[in-house]
This record gives sequence, structure tokens and C-alpha cells, in this order.
Amino acid sequence: MITTNGLQDLMVHHTEFLIRLAYYYVKDLQAAEDIVQEVFIKIYNNQHNYEERGEVKAFLTKMTINKSKDHLKSWAYRKMQLVDKFFHQKPQEVQMIW
Repeated sequence: MITTNGLQDLMVHHTEFLIRLAYYYVKDLQAAEDIVQEVFIKIYNNQHNYEERGEVKAFLTKMTINKSKDHLKSWAYRKMQLVDKFFHQKPQEVQMIW
């Protein structure tokens, strides 16, 4: 069972690596930090499902990758990409035909 001190230790040792990993996938620091926060919340809330068969870092890494991929598949992310594509474009040059 993970105590709050144990969770803090996990966060101290793995947060920077996991944020870098999430950022590699989502290319947005805010989203990467949110993903890592969700991973730590999930591991704390579902710790009874965790089987200590391997390294905790490997487990956290896999959870972060999966959460990052879920973020990229989410409607909110795709909607944001569409808005950026259509409303934040550079104006195209208009060629005058004489």
C-alpha cells in the first residue's frame, strides 16, 4: 500500500522524467504536466490493482505513455488542433490578376 509519503517519494524521483516523456508525445508542457498528475492520482487511487512484478518506473512509464496517447485521441485535443488550423493561420498572399 502506498502512503502519502511513498507517493511523495515516487513523485520526487520520477516526475521530471515522466513530464519529459509525456511532452515527447503531446508537445505541450501544460498537457504533459496534467498527464503526469493524472498518472500519480490514478496510481494512488488504484494501488490495490498494482502487482509488484517489475520496476515501478516501468509501470509509471507505461501509464504515462498510455495517458499521452489517450490525450492525443481525445476530442478536446483534436478540437484544439482544428481551431489552430483554421483560425490561427497566417493570411495567404493574394495574387492580383491584371
